[in-house]
Amino acid sequence: MDTDSGDHLRTEVVLGNDFASLVQLRMDVQTAMNEERPLYRCAICMVPVYICRNMTQTRFFFRHRGEDGNCPAITRGELPQDEIDARRYNGAKESRQHLQMKAWVAECLAADGRFSDIQTEKRWNGAFTGEWRKPDVRATFNGIHVAFEIQLSTTFLNVIVGRRQFYLKEGGLLFWIFASFDNEHRRMTDEDVYYNNNQNAFIVNASTVKTSLEQERFFLDCAWSVPTVDGSNSALHRKVVAFDELTLDPATQRAFYFDYDGHRDGLRSAKVSEAAVLRDEVEAWWDVRYETDSQHSAWLSFAARLRKLGLEVPYGYNEIDAFGISALYSAKHNRPYGQGKKRLVEVAHSVATGSKGHLIWFMHAVRYYDREASMAAEGTPGAWAKKYKQCRQEYLNDMEPFTPIRKSQALIEFLFPELSPLP
Repeated sequence: MDTDSGDHLRTEVVLGNDFASLVQLRMDVQTAMNEERPLYRCAICMVPVYICRNMTQTRFFFRHRGEDGNCPAITRGELPQDEIDARRYNGAKESRQHLQMKAWVAECLAADGRFSDIQTEKRWNGAFTGEWRKPDVRATFNGIHVAFEIQLSTTFLNVIVGRRQFYLKEGGLLFWIFASFDNEHRRMTDEDVYYNNNQNAFIVNASTVKTSLEQERFFLDCAWSVPTVDGSNSALHRKVVAFDELTLDPATQRAFYFDYDGHRDGLRSAKVSEAAVLRDEVEAWWDVRYETDSQHSAWLSFAARLRKLGLEVPYGYNEIDAFGISALYSAKHNRPYGQGKKRLVEVAHSVATGSKGHLIWFMHAVRYYDREASMAAEGTPGAWAKKYKQCRQEYLNDMEPFTPIRKSQALIEFLFPELSPLP
């Protein structure tokens, strides 16, 4: 259940099918729960719920914050989450690899003169609350207090969010470091950090340590994705980068080398611009297409460009709903558009008489573009009012003939975005 609206939503609707967005939603849901303002609750028992993932089945689902046995929807095991997390995290803290990673980071920071106040496993006490954290390594860089955490264990999201919120309130920056990062062996914890850090991950290993000590400059191996025109992501890019090359943003708790969000927004902006140009070109061509001998080849070119924008439109001109599109353009321009009629009311009579499956969308457009009064005044006085009244009665008797013809709905929604949602 959506806590704000009270709407009961299907799980698949909330989770969607975009992985990156879902991982970011996990963070938002857990953050809101930590702040005692849960975004979602169990529709049965009203207990706040958060998003989990079954790693063996790569499946996401909602889980109760706590089980008291009163809800038939059992979502968790017997061991409390904080106990599970404590065991895993404390075990990882004592591992040889974790101790090695921590020593490497401290050594690299000490070699780089731009870092000061370097401390290992020292408490960071909250300035205004009794809260505290003990980062693996902490240091100050260009006036920014940075908490370096080594990510080796399967840390639960609520712990990640808790640390993130703590350092945000303290004006510091939480900086996660991995021992390795690749597509094949990533855990959900890795995804939680990666997708909420502008899709950048940082790795420290023996090679980066060697470079850092030789150059007296803190280097890390950076892995990132590049957004593509079709909305997907590239394979991982990698480069050894210096810490001073990174963008540090304590306000969003992000540190990144490649600005994934910026590049994605640029692609979206370019796509929106291309869509607007293409929309205008199709509209201009539609009015004169019968005056050319090449309407089929012209449409083929438009279809190819539309498909690049993600619209599944047919290549064949005869396969699109040309009649319906012409009717909507006519309503928009207050005259017969791309056809031989003289007045808009003639288009209305043609739709009402010969193609009732276009009438609902046509009248939706007529009302949106405010053409009802001018159209009714055209032709024989009262003729259209009489015809439309007849259609309304027919609709009450049998709605089937008036069911909208939807074969070109995606194209129509693209050409007439102002008419969405179509009835």
